[in-house]
Amino acid sequence: MDVREELHAISVAIRRYQEETLAEIRKLRQELEEERRHRRTDRWLLAVILVLALVGWVRP
Repeated sequence: MDVREELHAISVAIRRYQEETLAEIRKLRQELEEERRHRRTDRWLLAVILVLALVGWVRP
């Protein structure tokens, strides 16, 4: 291989590595957003249960 071919091969390898890294970052961001949604949903459900419990306690 001459120098140009080696540089091209290195360039392609770097580009692939960057694409893989960006794909992994996107995946982690999606997982984080999904986890946030679940936590938000859990909080809302807990709040609704608390309100229902308080209403049931006030009105026997």
